Amino acid sequence: EVEVAEQQLVGELRRTFADVGGADPIADLVEAGDRYRRFALERPSRYMLMFDRAVPDFEPSPAAVERAFASFAELIRLVQRGIDAGVLAEDDATEMAQRMWASCHGEVSLELRGMGFVDDVEAHHRALVATVLRGMSRDPS
Repeated sequence: EVEVAEQQLVGELRRTFADVGGADPIADLVEAGDRYRRFALERPSRYMLMFDRAVPDFEPSPAAVERAFASFAELIRLVQRGIDAGVLAEDDATEMAQRMWASCHGEVSLELRGMGFVDDVEAHHRALVATVLRGMSRDPS
């Protein structure tokens, strides 16, 4: 039962990113960050089910982990486009995607719990994404 719910959520998350892909790789990564946040805010309980291990002792199956990686692969794809376009540093796309996801996930998780000290959480989220992207850019100055 939990596995089925998690599979459906992972599919929803993957579809959230699947159509991101305009002319500007940086704008696409900003859009991906915005979509990740929206996904979480529109489904807070389901988001927590996916990431907080709300069901004690639940371990996702290898198939579920594979589906989760397919969602993450969408972010890797966007990062790789930025590397290929010469706007992101030449680095491992998976490592860079993990940095972006960890940053966005941390911010969104705090927001969902009402933990934070900024007045404009949306502006904070966008600034966080911009900071991460600047740090991963080919020319971070």
